Amino acid sequence: MPAMKRLIAACLIVLLALPAAGLADPAATFEGRFFRGQGDAEYLQLLDIARRMLEPDEEFQNMAMLYSPSWNGLVEGPKWGAWWIQNSYGPSYCSLPILREPFLSFLVNANELWFKFIGDGKPYKSPFGGWQYTPPDGQLCDAASPGGALHKQGDGRVAMHDFGVEFTAAGLVIQAELLLETRSRGDIDRYLPLLERCANFIQTRRDPKTNCFWVGPAGNLLAPSYAGWKKPDGTYDKALLAGVSVTYIAGLDRLIELEKLVGRSEQAVRYAEWRELARKGLAYLTTDEGYLVRYVDGDGTRHGVYGAARHGYFEATVNHDAVCMRVVDDAQAKRIYDKIASIPKLRPHTFIVPNYPSYDDMYENGGIFQYGMWVNGGHWSTCEARMVMGYYRLGRYADAAASMKHLLSFARPFRMDNPMTGCGSDVWFKGDPIHLCYDSFGGPAAMVRGLFEYLYSAEGVTLVPHVPPAITRLEQHFPVRLGDKKLYLATYGSGPVTGVDVNGQAWTDFDAARVRLPYDKLAAVSIVRITLGQGQAGRFEPSTAPPAMPNDESARLARVEHQVIAATNLSLRIGADSQGGSRFVGDIRLARVYDRPLSEEQVAELARDAGAAAPAAAGLVAQWRMSDAKDKLVPNSAPGADAKLNARVVEQVQSIDEGGAKALRLAGGYLEVPHDERLGLQRGGSLEAWVRPGKLGDRGGRIIDKCIVGTSTGYTFDSFPAGQLRLIVEGGALTHPGPLSEGKWAHVAATVAPGGQCRLFINGKAVTAADLPGSAGLDALRALCSRARSFLALLHEAHLGGTYEAAHARLVLEQVNSYCRRMTLQAEGKLARLKGPAQAASERQYLDAASRLAQGLERVLASYATSSNPQQKKLHELWMQAGK
Repeated sequence: MPAMKRLIAACLIVLLALPAAGLADPAATFEGRFFRGQGDAEYLQLLDIARRMLEPDEEFQNMAMLYSPSWNGLVEGPKWGAWWIQNSYGPSYCSLPILREPFLSFLVNANELWFKFIGDGKPYKSPFGGWQYTPPDGQLCDAASPGGALHKQGDGRVAMHDFGVEFTAAGLVIQAELLLETRSRGDIDRYLPLLERCANFIQTRRDPKTNCFWVGPAGNLLAPSYAGWKKPDGTYDKALLAGVSVTYIAGLDRLIELEKLVGRSEQAVRYAEWRELARKGLAYLTTDEGYLVRYVDGDGTRHGVYGAARHGYFEATVNHDAVCMRVVDDAQAKRIYDKIASIPKLRPHTFIVPNYPSYDDMYENGGIFQYGMWVNGGHWSTCEARMVMGYYRLGRYADAAASMKHLLSFARPFRMDNPMTGCGSDVWFKGDPIHLCYDSFGGPAAMVRGLFEYLYSAEGVTLVPHVPPAITRLEQHFPVRLGDKKLYLATYGSGPVTGVDVNGQAWTDFDAARVRLPYDKLAAVSIVRITLGQGQAGRFEPSTAPPAMPNDESARLARVEHQVIAATNLSLRIGADSQGGSRFVGDIRLARVYDRPLSEEQVAELARDAGAAAPAAAGLVAQWRMSDAKDKLVPNSAPGADAKLNARVVEQVQSIDEGGAKALRLAGGYLEVPHDERLGLQRGGSLEAWVRPGKLGDRGGRIIDKCIVGTSTGYTFDSFPAGQLRLIVEGGALTHPGPLSEGKWAHVAATVAPGGQCRLFINGKAVTAADLPGSAGLDALRALCSRARSFLALLHEAHLGGTYEAAHARLVLEQVNSYCRRMTLQAEGKLARLKGPAQAASERQYLDAASRLAQGLERVLASYATSSNPQQKKLHELWMQAGK
């Protein structure tokens, strides 16, 4: 290298290293599962953890836990049974280059739901809320599941909402990015016409005067925070939304490259012309300080000019997206970042929030629309992913590290929820013991993608190294995807790119900032070493062999003490569910909770007299006799009379006395007992009550409840539908038609044994029983693991070990093994147990994920029985053979 060039490079190294190097030991080394290197070991460890979260892992929640066998794909979360564009935008974009099979297929299958229900200009009735409308041709949805989609944002005043214009633009970005990375001609032929329809739909909204895009209420990405143009008469109309311009340009960038990839030059030229018009429109949306406003009304009023008397908030989302997606140049990107950095309350808890201060132009205020809670100042990890990509682009590595560290404060206790309230300081579902949403993987995925950015094109991929200067050696021990080719990357030194070799051969297609890797010039496996500044390339030998058969650890599942009732942090309620709904109407004399199942004889004895004492040694945890009610309180009268388990009266409850037999009449009110671990009943127990139903209505009413509404997490003992008796626990539901007659006293009880055997009793008689999945569920999982292992061995013998099906089988085994490793580490004191109910809930999350993965594999292979595809028929044959 010429002396002057070396001197300049050395100066750049020093200048770049100063802000981020800190106290990092330049000689420190790090050897992780996915990353290895030298220099800033703490940063290297953050990178390794980030990558680990995308695989089964013994310490952290991971993407395998978000699998749904219903569509053999990813799902937003345990409580969100659909697939959203907005929520998946950040995590999907950032993880795509590094997702291995079967995760890539899971993502493909999830995204397919959006295109299955793409708008076609015909009337449609959504299963989400029953809304009826006519989605425009080419318009994508807010969310979809196999049963249907919702093409408008589904919260708030849905009837006045516009169709999801920016949803469509973001879906265009994700799917076009996926196709550029995988380069599958069959998939491109399938999706390219659909993506063209998406672009055509958005283009219909272009304003010819400004080259911006007209969008009505809730047509933005983070809807329904955007209300559009409020006119003097109080109605709302379309305005020029900057987010659509930015996201649409990013989508066109990728659509143009797809057209080039398949030789459709005429279409590429047309979309390039549209992109140029949209780029011109950005000037209308840009302030003198260089950042973008949120939107402009039809009368020219700007929303999102920071500090203005009206609408003077700063809109972060459109601005960090413009940086992330390279919609703005480097100079403007820096000005945008500088503005964000100058407003500390945009990142009050490290994570970026959508806006500061509060919006003053929404159509609702208060409730979930209050500042800091939801779409108005609440935190969304899908946005954090794009912000972190912006940090990398601008060399703000300390910001990226801080984001990851803040995430770990939620990840370690299994609280990866979304959205996050308190401006990014707390979870949404505060009563749940653990949390998980797909959004939360956005930050970790961005930590990894940001290192090289990966700009995919028709020719191949361009690497833009953004390696923190304090890291002087970085090795990625996992492949990056380019079509069917795998790239393993390493860097040496700090500063601008000064040398590259691929598989040991000198590579000349690079400059100081970028390394260009044309697809046609790369081997199937390409080891890329990049020299930065004055660094010297070292030995880099990543394992490129096919993954080995996972160890067989499934037998250790036999030592797991199964929990038949999942833990929650919810209060126990008598007469209502955890959200205050499903209220029991009628009278109640007594309620009891036991931590072991009562025998039939014990239940029969209790049913003879409402005043009967609980059996000795029956494990009575709490007892509430309504005759003891006083001053809005029903004391716990179980032996020991622990006041922590006293029941508080909520709303309308009346004391009644019928000839000395006292009771409480629940006339719209209920009783509430604070959460206590003794009420969790994870190992089984019994619930008992004396009730006299009133007019319950079709929805019935809760008797004793400690369950998350809409799930089987916890337990529910109720009358549903009215007159029937029901029990819900982790393994499922048990129902008996009753009847529980209106106006008649009845003794009701439910028992749950540790093995999952459940029984319902009415007036002392066992009326129904069932073995809900308990230890039997573990037996089934062990059997499926054994079959998956045999199947995997047969696939390798048949030279089919590289198929998606092989990867899916391997993932089942890996997920089980990660659970077993976690239990071992906790038993040995090497990994802390989670606090309270979270420990049991985390165990169940691992096992549930493994079971769903196994069930999904079984479903997929069963579907091959009638396939005409020779390989699928062979796979089905091997699966059947593995089951013998």
